[in-house]
Amino acid sequence: MSLTAKTSLTISLVAVIWLACTPVAAAAPITALAFSPDETSVIAGSQSGIEIHSWPQLETTSKLDVEFGSIHDLIFSPNGRYLMIVGGVASEFGEWQIFSWPSLNVVAKSIAHDDSIHSAAWIDENRFVTVGVDSKWIVWRLNGKTAEQLVEWAGHSRGVLAVEALRDKDFFVTAGVDQILRVWPGDVTEHKSPQALRNLDNHTGPVCDLALRPGRQPQPMVASASVDRTVRLWQPIIGRLVKFARVPVEPTCLAWSRDGSRLAAGCADGSLRIINPATVQIDQTCHGIDGWIHSVASANDGSFAVGGTGGQITRVMPSNH
Repeated sequence: MSLTAKTSLTISLVAVIWLACTPVAAAAPITALAFSPDETSVIAGSQSGIEIHSWPQLETTSKLDVEFGSIHDLIFSPNGRYLMIVGGVASEFGEWQIFSWPSLNVVAKSIAHDDSIHSAAWIDENRFVTVGVDSKWIVWRLNGKTAEQLVEWAGHSRGVLAVEALRDKDFFVTAGVDQILRVWPGDVTEHKSPQALRNLDNHTGPVCDLALRPGRQPQPMVASASVDRTVRLWQPIIGRLVKFARVPVEPTCLAWSRDGSRLAAGCADGSLRIINPATVQIDQTCHGIDGWIHSVASANDGSFAVGGTGGQITRVMPSNH
């Protein structure tokens, strides 16, 4: 018997957030991926901790034991000096830690949110923003071996699952369970009651991920993936929905190719769907892993690192690159 659309969306949302509650297994799902600045390694995060793999061989070269209940995102600072890890324990707290790279010494850390942190982004070399299931975002400033909390705000009515910084324009975008993308000015620290510049509410389901298109453009473009089975392209500063692509199954994560010519959507069926941003057509459907894809990262050679169910990590090279 087929599920109703409402039930399907509910199941999809539970699957996205449920990872924070899953007991650690021998092969925990890969929930976060990031390439090292020199791209000789890909860093993978899971409930088992952090593993560093050679690229493109994908051989495990080292492990980093971090005290996280779950890991949801890995982000290098713009200058490549720091690696930030975010996560926490569902319904208890959110935590972030910043490590020096490549020595992996702890630089700063904090338990700040009232629920697990799902995503983070660097606004510039020193400021960063964290978002969590507690519906809040917090902007921080890194000062040497400490980090100062600049402003905390309940910017959404429900959990926040994604954030992306538009560093050239000094804005950031947040999105999550309430289905709305909200655009915030980077100078929110000057306001006691920050106000969103834009509220973009075209999605009809929770938004799982955001991804900024690389390269300098007159108007920055951000892609959003939602359990409503669409991937939407926005010019968020002017509040414009440019185009959208329909996907046959729920897209869970996004990554642009380094040149911005392709958008890869990792999906719940283990496939990586390559979207042409000009036509918003799915040009290719590539096998990624067996199970859910939870994270995808793009490499300089046009390939993608894909991670998800059962600790699987694979390299996917779309054709005609």
